Amino acid sequence: MSILEVTLGPMALGIFLNTYLYGIVTYQYSAYFNTKFKDPLWIKLTVLALFSLDTFHSASLIYMAWYYLVKSFGNFLALMDPVWPYPSTIFITVATALLTHVFLIYRTVRLTNRFVYIPLLLLSFGSFGTGMGCGVRAYLWVKREADMVMINSLMISWLSLELAVDVLISGTLIWALARSRTGFQRSDTVINRLMRTSVQTGLFSGIFSMLALTFFLARPETQFFALFGLPIARLYTNTLMDTLLCREGLRGILNQTDVSLSSFHTSGGSLQLHIRKDIRSDIDFNPSSNSMSPVSPKKSMANDQTMHFRPEAATA
Repeated sequence: MSILEVTLGPMALGIFLNTYLYGIVTYQYSAYFNTKFKDPLWIKLTVLALFSLDTFHSASLIYMAWYYLVKSFGNFLALMDPVWPYPSTIFITVATALLTHVFLIYRTVRLTNRFVYIPLLLLSFGSFGTGMGCGVRAYLWVKREADMVMINSLMISWLSLELAVDVLISGTLIWALARSRTGFQRSDTVINRLMRTSVQTGLFSGIFSMLALTFFLARPETQFFALFGLPIARLYTNTLMDTLLCREGLRGILNQTDVSLSSFHTSGGSLQLHIRKDIRSDIDFNPSSNSMSPVSPKKSMANDQTMHFRPEAATA
């Protein structure tokens, strides 16, 4: 393959993929603010910060594509000089990943009420620290594509920690939700939906992190790792926004199954599902005897079941 096929080609595809994902998350931002969730201020500020990071990063990557494809067209030496959006991608990715990880760890706290969040936070901030160090070193030291070898150790540590945090958070959420199963179809439908969302939480970002790390180790002289590394931040944003927006769908499921929802909010408290099962006897009124006689001697009963679990914690 030519030098363009292994350098500019994968980078351009990564930018195109990032732009596509930015369109998806922009729709999610619009849907979130139009739905007007009654979320705490810190959640709204987190969403606003992610929107700002996504917009700035996507615009900078489009500029990078213009620089290489238009301004430096035919200048092969320009491919050896990384422009500023390239190292800035690391800073934006680690910041986006940290915001998303902290939010998802908050979900695990609401679901488990245990200290499992402590190692998750430590790993998350460890990933943030190594990622920032990698970005600083790339910005100061990497002046040519060949200089990427100087950040090998930090790049490996950063992507490995990021992948580990994704897997551990998803596993913790699935474990906590599985323990919340009640045996009632109505409540389990909601829990199963939340479990699928938890699987998606680390699946796509984890796959892209693993592929970026694999290509960085196997073909460091190419830009194949950029194909998966450039859009990772959009996948984290998509994960968080999908988590927030799925609450509306859960409310629809609960309403369709005639479940009474007593509390479903993000500021605290448990979700209580009240399911009432009524069995009534058929009564036949006999005018001649001026009495009521049961046609089918079924015992009338009303069975109230109250189930306590915390799906709002998984979506808050």
